[in-house]
Amino acid sequence: MIAIDSQCEAVSRLFSKKSIRAKYPVYVKSENPIFKKKGTSYDLKNLREYQPSDDFRQIDWKLYGRTDRLYIKEFFEEENERFFLLVDTSASLNIFDLEYYKTFIASIAYIFLKLHFTINLLAFDYRVVDTCMNVKGHKNISRVLGFLERLAFRQKSDLVSVLKSVGNRYQPGTILLFSDLFDRNLHPQTLSLFRRCFVLHFHTAVEELDLPFAEIEIEDRELEKRLLLSHDPSSRRRMLRLEREFLSRFDRRVEGYHYYRIQKTADRVPFYWRLLESLYD
Repeated sequence: MIAIDSQCEAVSRLFSKKSIRAKYPVYVKSENPIFKKKGTSYDLKNLREYQPSDDFRQIDWKLYGRTDRLYIKEFFEEENERFFLLVDTSASLNIFDLEYYKTFIASIAYIFLKLHFTINLLAFDYRVVDTCMNVKGHKNISRVLGFLERLAFRQKSDLVSVLKSVGNRYQPGTILLFSDLFDRNLHPQTLSLFRRCFVLHFHTAVEELDLPFAEIEIEDRELEKRLLLSHDPSSRRRMLRLEREFLSRFDRRVEGYHYYRIQKTADRVPFYWRLLESLYD
């Protein structure tokens, strides 16, 4: 049974008082956490002189009485910001703590729902295998939990293909990618398909693995093979070097790109704060 972190309620309550209007163009700005565009709500956007093509019902008659000139009121229309949560279900995630992984995703989803965002979840390996679309309101968190409970971590991954497919089909503005990033073709530039991308990298460090200095047997669940490798100080140094090279690909400064490295021994709540602060800054 997946549980939501108990601190999520307090985190969402505190962030509900913040505003993210400054990050968006004027035509979609409004009070947090609802974004708005030109429409017919009670949030005034603009006041301008009447044009012959304008709707006569939009004239501000009180202002006409004071100025003897016709003016039009333009308002904002409510529009929810939609987030796409891309959940990696490749076999390599079995190395990580899957309970930690699912709880992390569920807690982020709950916070977003408490902040009145609409979320869409897509599970993938080498293709999109399951979806949970248009979830609104924290009372519907059961849909998210059910989606996460039925995930199976069996196949190999193809992150680049999936990201391109999601970008072309759904054209999301903001995505959150939950993955171990085991795809040698993946690069931050691949993520330029999206206006904003939050990469949550679930990483098991080599130094955390209790490996004996001898031959070690590794089960590669994506290739469905068992590998026998020698392990000595020289091979360990090589593994650490390869790990540094692997990690250096993602920790870069690119506009709209946010990277978080998460290890299973870490407290999740500070990551929730960092993620939301990046969203609201």
